[in-house]
Amino acid sequence: MSTTQKPLSFDDATFPTSSEATADVRAWQAEKIKAGLKDADEGRFASPDEIKATIQKFIPNG
Repeated sequence: MSTTQKPLSFDDATFPTSSEATADVRAWQAEKIKAGLKDADEGRFASPDEIKATIQKFIPNG
């Protein structure tokens, strides 16, 4: 019995599906955004050392 799968079409491979996020995902996103804005308003940002470490994680000579 053959189990070969039909190859993806160009559209299926390059364009996201048009599904909507569920209500619980949207609520989670809204809470994360609200918390981030609160932190920013209070002046809490990443330190220069944290930024440098993150950049070096993805760009070794960065």
